[in-house]
Amino acid sequence: MSKTSDSAVRPYIENHRAAFLGAPTEWPRIPSVPARPERTADIRRSADRLAAKPRETGFPTAEGGAGPAADVAT
Repeated sequence: MSKTSDSAVRPYIENHRAAFLGAPTEWPRIPSVPARPERTADIRRSADRLAAKPRETGFPTAEGGAGPAADVAT
């Protein structure tokens, strides 16, 4: 486990506050009802957005059957 001090973490959180607070509300705004064919592009956009988040934060990725996936085993 990391020994990063609280004094190092708090400034980072404060400097990135908008991103932390905005991210949880951004993804659910994308329409993604799969029963409606006109929403196919929105469903893809929603899936791409969800998959991008772990990569943006530095999670390693691995190729899966359908494409890249976050490597949760490491």
